[in-house]
Amino acid sequence: MGHLNSRHAAALALVGWYLMMPPDSKVPHSVDSEAPLSHWITVATFDAPESCEKALAELQNKSQDPIELDKTGKLRRLQKRGPDPALGRARAINAGCVDSDDSRLKGKK
Repeated sequence: MGHLNSRHAAALALVGWYLMMPPDSKVPHSVDSEAPLSHWITVATFDAPESCEKALAELQNKSQDPIELDKTGKLRRLQKRGPDPALGRARAINAGCVDSDDSRLKGKK
């Protein structure tokens, strides 16, 4: 029985929250907020939904470019030119917090 409990605890430890951004659009200075969630970019992870929502609110209230939060470097690699404030705002406005168990993330690599 103790073995099952430790396995269950390990599974629960993997559950978290992702702060995610939609991929950039082909339209300059915008994002594709209609893209499937499996194509969105995870820029930060959190243990609790409240922590993610707080970071999201701060990001949106400060009109901060999410590239500053991106520990993965994925957003920076997508940036083909210098800073793009309009794209940064579009990323922040359309960002969201997603449960790591969300079924819409299936297929994400």
